[in-house]
Amino acid sequence: MTTYGSAVPHQETPHENETTQTIISDALRRRAQSVINNSSIDAQWRAVIRYALEINDPWLPDLVRRAAAGESIIDSAEFSLAPKQETKTMR
Repeated sequence: MTTYGSAVPHQETPHENETTQTIISDALRRRAQSVINNSSIDAQWRAVIRYALEINDPWLPDLVRRAAAGESIIDSAEFSLAPKQETKTMR
């Protein structure tokens, strides 16, 4: 078998299971801690924020903003455990 001298070496790309390091700013960390310590915020939100902070979740800024704004953790109008049933029309 011949080797080609003009071949380009394969560029290494991270595998799906490799994690990337997310840097959380001090200001965001303080805001998240403020949400966690605020007893007027829903306990589920505080638990989500605490966990997101622990794992350096890239969604932490959005989660902190939504929790501080008082949004419900799950919008029941958009989320349901029951499968959506399609309606069939008869012609």
